Amino acid sequence: MLEAKYSQLGIENKISLNVKIKENFNFLGIKKDPLVGKMVNLLMKNGKRSKAEKVLNKAFQLLDEKYPGRALHIFYFGVFEARRDIGIRLKPRAKKHRAVNAFSVYLPYTISSVRGLNSGMRALLAASRRRSASRPFWYNLSQEILEASLGRGEVVSKRYSLNKLADSNKRRVHLGSLPIFPLISY
Repeated sequence: MLEAKYSQLGIENKISLNVKIKENFNFLGIKKDPLVGKMVNLLMKNGKRSKAEKVLNKAFQLLDEKYPGRALHIFYFGVFEARRDIGIRLKPRAKKHRAVNAFSVYLPYTISSVRGLNSGMRALLAASRRRSASRPFWYNLSQEILEASLGRGEVVSKRYSLNKLADSNKRRVHLGSLPIFPLISY
């Protein structure tokens, strides 16, 4: 039934979509990895940990099928490419200046490394949810992780545009009370 559905959709690689679930989640030694555990926690909805583990397991198996033994490395490269270093917040103008120019000001600020990794993983999940719903979620997740590890994709381009926006507003860093990013000099 699934094969007929995929043939109607024009998906040519049916073998990669019919990934067999291996015995357990520990086929690559990833059960105790802290970054994988965090990704499972972010994937989990309504406390369904086993479903989140199955989705991530299938995504890793698809990566392992294409690149044998490198699935965890690809995952790490993808997460580190997707991580955020700089955040941007909007600061409204003072009331007396709003009559002249009502636009808010973008203020760049630093993000801790843990929060940056967390927001990068959230961005990977959001981008894979925005992909085509005709394919399974684990397939979209594996493709998004693979593209991020290669330095392409929606998540990486969004990160670069955020850094570009922070770079164009680095002269306004002194207006914010949050710590200054060390690479932004004005």
